[in-house]
Amino acid sequence: MMRYSLITSALVTALFAVPSAQAASCKIPKSYYKNVSCTASRGYFLAVKDFGAPVALINSQGKSLVDLSRYQKVDADKISSGLLPVMRNGHVGYLNMQGREVIPVMYDALSGGQGWARAVSEGRIVVKQGGHYGVIDTANKTIVPFSASISDIDNYRGGMARVRKNKAISWLDKSGNTKNDPNSSANTQSPSKKQPAKNVNNANASEQRPAPASRFTTLQPHQQDGRWGFIDDNNVAMITYSFDEARAFSEGLAGVRINGEWGFINLGGELVIPFGFDNFNNSDNKSLSLDSSYKDKPSFVFIEDKAWIGSLENGNKMCIDKAGAAVGCD
Repeated sequence: MMRYSLITSALVTALFAVPSAQAASCKIPKSYYKNVSCTASRGYFLAVKDFGAPVALINSQGKSLVDLSRYQKVDADKISSGLLPVMRNGHVGYLNMQGREVIPVMYDALSGGQGWARAVSEGRIVVKQGGHYGVIDTANKTIVPFSASISDIDNYRGGMARVRKNKAISWLDKSGNTKNDPNSSANTQSPSKKQPAKNVNNANASEQRPAPASRFTTLQPHQQDGRWGFIDDNNVAMITYSFDEARAFSEGLAGVRINGEWGFINLGGELVIPFGFDNFNNSDNKSLSLDSSYKDKPSFVFIEDKAWIGSLENGNKMCIDKAGAAVGCD
């Protein structure tokens, strides 16, 4: 069986840490700044000092666009709708790409797994003030009033946000009005197909309680400004918008394309099978063409530990395992 591997040697792995997808897809511009990294917005880059303090937002020519030296922190991975979260004196605000504070630095830093600030989501921003959650729009108008009874608010997705209030879950629309759970069977089932009501006296108590909504299942591909990245169930960008094309995660890996080459990333955004799958000649001098599907299975999606990637001129199908080596498709 013909085999090839895109992971060339154990020595390479030992010398270089597995690069993130962001680093693999981002071309850092030449500039006089020493430390420059990519951001969540294509064409913008973050310059920082050696100890991580922000210096400037620069463009693809290495020119400074926004002076960030007056801020303690910025979260360039959460640029969304043209707004960048910033922190000064422990408080949070948002800059536009011209450097104007469109949201004043007046809100509390958040805590928890989503960081000290949220990204803009569908024109809304979850913030805290006086220790209490609320929601504002991109003009700093309060949409959901700050309340001590709110213990958490998810980012907006599909025009709705999930709110935990007084140990109960409710849903708010983009105007801050309470709505029915969009995922409930009562909302998704047509009237003609509704099931008869259960006898409350005979029904099991567990059947009367709605199942708690999961806060995170997996990451989903999402397009922004013509590029693809991955968001979580709260519509927060977890892997930056760096790709020309992206497949959904399957078995912990997702196929992603930059220019004409495909590779695979894991849920942490690490590139585990390097870019390099394209229309190329193998050792048998047979051209490999990348087709869209094989036996109704999409290309560059792992199913039962193998991913189909294309067809040879002689009709043979090419698949790879999770080490990037060729394996039989059938």
